[in-house]
Amino acid sequence: MQNPKKLAVYGEARELAVAVYRLTRPFPREEQFARTRQLRRAAVSVGSNIAEGCGHKGGRALIPYLHHSIGSANEVEFQTELAGRRGYCSSAEVDVVLERVLRTRRMLIRLEASIQRDLEGGNAPPPTHDPPPDQPR
Repeated sequence: MQNPKKLAVYGEARELAVAVYRLTRPFPREEQFARTRQLRRAAVSVGSNIAEGCGHKGGRALIPYLHHSIGSANEVEFQTELAGRRGYCSSAEVDVVLERVLRTRRMLIRLEASIQRDLEGGNAPPPTHDPPPDQPR
C-alpha cells in the first residue's frame, strides 16, 4: 500500500478534474444531466482509480487501476472534443483540458511501465529481510 499523494500523476489527475469542472460550468442546461455529468465523472475517475489502486498491496495490484485511469482519460478526451465541436466551450478551454489529459495519460503510461520493469527485476529494490544469523552480513 502506498500514499497516492506521493505520486506526481495523482496531483496531475486532480488538476485535470478541476479543469474539467471549470470547462463544464457554462455548459447548456440541457447538457447538465448528460454531457456535463459524464465528463465530470470520467475526470474524477482518473484520480479515483489511482487512489484506489494505491490502497492495494504491491505494484502488481495497482496496474489494472492505472489501466482504468487511462481509459477514463481517453473518455475525457473524447467528451471534451465533442463538447468543443458542439460549441459548449471555447477552443482555448478545450485545449487546456486536452493538454492536461495528454500529460496525465503520459504519466500514467510511464508509471505503469516503471512498475512492470520493477516486477520483471529491472529495478528491483534491495531485499528488506536480514540474512540468517549464521551468515555474514
